[in-house]
Amino acid sequence: MTTAPHIPWTFARLASLPLAWRRRGLRALVTGRRLLAKEVGDGFAATFESVLRLPRREALRLSREAVLHDVASEIEWCALHKRPIAAIRRDIDRVRVADPAVMERVASTGRPVILAPLHMGAYVLGLAALMLRYFPGRPMLVLRQRDDMAMETEVIERLREVDVDVRFLTVSQRADFLSAVRFAQKGAVIVVFCDLDPSYGAPAEMPMFGLPFRFAFGTDTLARLTGATVVPIATTMDDRGDTVGLGQPFEVRASAPEERAHVAGIMRRHIQAAISGRPEQWHLWPMLADYLPSSATVQDISPAGGEAPHDLAA
Repeated sequence: MTTAPHIPWTFARLASLPLAWRRRGLRALVTGRRLLAKEVGDGFAATFESVLRLPRREALRLSREAVLHDVASEIEWCALHKRPIAAIRRDIDRVRVADPAVMERVASTGRPVILAPLHMGAYVLGLAALMLRYFPGRPMLVLRQRDDMAMETEVIERLREVDVDVRFLTVSQRADFLSAVRFAQKGAVIVVFCDLDPSYGAPAEMPMFGLPFRFAFGTDTLARLTGATVVPIATTMDDRGDTVGLGQPFEVRASAPEERAHVAGIMRRHIQAAISGRPEQWHLWPMLADYLPSSATVQDISPAGGEAPHDLAA
């Protein structure tokens, strides 16, 4: 994201409201005026139908929810960018951690930690809540491969104003990767998104939903070099607040292929469970083709049937 989200004036006004008010207001606005349904047609319905094996009616419902969620996510970026710090703190208070005991155990060791979120929900609020509650005083280092996302950078940097010492590291060469190792060994909590497409490097086979998905997976090497515990996470949004769900924490003790396959399996199960649980909130459905080989197709299994396969890697 290189510029501020372009959203209608009404939605921008919603961004100035408290979290629950703006989300309920958006839902009421969309439901009452049907603003979005006219713009997107079936949206992601065909994809949900084919990939998730859903009946047409449920796929259409989820597609409408996905469109609503996309706008709600833009409003959340705008809210983080514009709202007063005290208001952002109140929004963070509405974040619930699904299994706080697990995060408490991980944090209590004082060892390096890697948080591995998906691009789901209002993930910035989720990260802020985790840092403030479980890792106070420790810096957060966000790894990325490019630094042209001006709006995202500005929003995440605002976390410094709520006492989260956030830093960015653009990793494009081996020396950059070693810098991340040093940061972790000095106490930084490293953030590496677990649902990046294979072009980001070190791809691993993670078949899901009967399809040959592949994800970038350098997290295992980083965990092995730092001795860090990896905690897969996924933040989901609701009208009243957010929930940070935790996957199975793991460590990487060796570089053997079987070890890599084992931890890739843990990550695969986390990604599939998160997407299956709230498919309308995964931000990367439009890039689905990037995760599949060029030969991959998904057969349309809608009740009507009889249509040609969808080539998702075209």
